[in-house]
Amino acid sequence: MNRKVASLVCALLVTMTSLAAAAPSKKALPGTVKTAAAKAPAETPARVHLVWDWQAPGEKKSKVLQKAKLPAVNVLSPSWFTIATSYGEIIRQDVTKEYVDKAHAKGYTVWPLITNGGFDPALTRKLLANPEGREHVCADLLYLCREYHLDGINLDFENMHPEDRDKLTEFVGEIARTLQPLGLKVSIDVTIPSENGFWSKCYDRKGLAEHVDYVMLMAYDEHSRLSPVAGSVASLPWVENGIQKTLQEVPKEKLVLGMPLYMRLWKEEGGKVSAVTLTMPQAEKLIKDKQLDPKWDSQVGQYYFEFKDGDTLYKVWQEDARSLALKMALASRYDLAGTCYWRQGVETPDVWEKLDVLGLR
Repeated sequence: MNRKVASLVCALLVTMTSLAAAAPSKKALPGTVKTAAAKAPAETPARVHLVWDWQAPGEKKSKVLQKAKLPAVNVLSPSWFTIATSYGEIIRQDVTKEYVDKAHAKGYTVWPLITNGGFDPALTRKLLANPEGREHVCADLLYLCREYHLDGINLDFENMHPEDRDKLTEFVGEIARTLQPLGLKVSIDVTIPSENGFWSKCYDRKGLAEHVDYVMLMAYDEHSRLSPVAGSVASLPWVENGIQKTLQEVPKEKLVLGMPLYMRLWKEEGGKVSAVTLTMPQAEKLIKDKQLDPKWDSQVGQYYFEFKDGDTLYKVWQEDARSLALKMALASRYDLAGTCYWRQGVETPDVWEKLDVLGLR
């Protein structure tokens, strides 16, 4: 099938979906291959509590569905989809209906994550300028949602030309108009407002919020891995300031606060600073092995510890259940739509129980 014909098929499929959503018939839509019978998405809870279930090639497979349901989580977002070309082809990574069925049985809804080609700004620019590619993405997402009985989609589009922000907003609107009539939820991840063009000014948060059901605020990487100075990934004042700025553009009933389940191990040596990602269990092991005594820093809302190895100084601003509880309190204070966490598998088990006790219902 050539691209022109494929584009016409995709556009027809989207049109038929809109008609089907308005009609009383519940018959499945035709696709390029035989699809499963349509199934109504699960009901979205009053507050969204999502965790991203990262499933990268070469990493250990997720075990979240082999355990009891996480008490503080009601939405899983497995990292299944990537837009690979400017024509809109979507690559699938470890997608199975078994995952969705098990998640539903445990009481989760499932909104898989889809990224813009490895956060490639050149590819994204070409896609946004290609109507056929945009149509292809919309139609393919619709097909995937119906084929795997998904409840929604989480759009993780990052590192884009700021000049493309209006086209991005239009594209997200096209996706939302394709999926929402069938009861499918559409959410998008955004950074905290800043002067960074490719990582912040690329978003028209107000315009995006008018299209999507939820805006997930990635309130982390205050000090990124490449920062020239050591510091917290998400200090409490920085997170609160980010919430306040974002609420100027996004209504509170659509804003979901994103929190990190990781931190960084900073290394200062010879006047140079570098960092590696540190999981919660790794931080606890460091504390035990080095016989450290972390001190609570009320200004940043985190424990802090440091140690030396020869002339090298190591620093950690620790994320744990206590620091996350303070961030959840911000979500409650500002009456936000919920919380989300990057990412499942790097936390300690006590996190979910303690956050569940606090409750943001």
